[in-house]
Amino acid sequence: MKEITHVKINPDMTINELLKEFRYGAGFGGKQLAKAADIYEAMLKDEEATVFCGFAGALIPGGMRQVIIDMLEWGFIDVFVCTGAILTHDLIEAFGFHHYHGSAHVDDRELAKKNLNRIYNVLLPTSAYEKLEEEVQGILQDVKTESLCTADFLHEFGLRVPNENSILGKCARKDIPIFCPALVDSVLGFQIWMARQGRSTTIDAFDDQKRMLDIAHDSKKRGALIIGGGVPKHFIALAMQVTSKGLDYAIQITMDRPEPGGVSGASLEEAKSWKKVDPASEQVVDVICDATIALPLLISSMESRFQGNYRTHKKFERYF
Repeated sequence: MKEITHVKINPDMTINELLKEFRYGAGFGGKQLAKAADIYEAMLKDEEATVFCGFAGALIPGGMRQVIIDMLEWGFIDVFVCTGAILTHDLIEAFGFHHYHGSAHVDDRELAKKNLNRIYNVLLPTSAYEKLEEEVQGILQDVKTESLCTADFLHEFGLRVPNENSILGKCARKDIPIFCPALVDSVLGFQIWMARQGRSTTIDAFDDQKRMLDIAHDSKKRGALIIGGGVPKHFIALAMQVTSKGLDYAIQITMDRPEPGGVSGASLEEAKSWKKVDPASEQVVDVICDATIALPLLISSMESRFQGNYRTHKKFERYF
């Protein structure tokens, strides 16, 4: 038993210093976030570890786009796994449209009349989707989509995104493997389906599974930062289970609950029973928190700890 020393706030305190105060001064969620920062730092400093990051949920409408781009730029991600919605909203911003502050307490019938789509308290004009269709269809005319897996397709697409300060563009230009196992379940996936009409197109989603398994198998050690759960979480976890190499480091930030039995709310301790997480690992933490609060705090702490001496992400040239 260690005494709770109580959090002390000081003038000009950095976020990193605050999280370090949480180590022994806070209980509950504050302590879990402090533990997550220490685990993520250890994961990033472990030269043998491959860092898998999974992103699900409305993170781009929630303002997390630049945080994720910085993570990619600073080498905080080796393998990127996300939902189709993450890529869709990233491209909307890359093509010059934006998400706007709104309210969760509004007449949605009036919003529909004004062609405004609501994501809780964020608004997105329908015109953004119209621009997305125009730009995506133009790029798709230039992308060879025959006999490509989804990861290769997204790499080729990302190279053609004119705004390099985008998630898709950053992954492509830095040769960071990007997996989107549920691409079809998104507006971007729908646009790809539309482009296939009248064309000979084959995108082999199952080949992504082999590539992910190869990376997991060939990694000496494995770490994961899971934001929001969903399909990306399970895609990463399944690769660990199938290759019989559980995660050595694991952080999960979610608002979901374990009682319904869904993967998004399942604890990482539960994952040890499946050997998705190494049963012997102590470098495991669940942070029950809105990701738009926890993620920027976590990454700000990492930025302070690395002080510009950022990590070089692992290269997987042979998988491209």
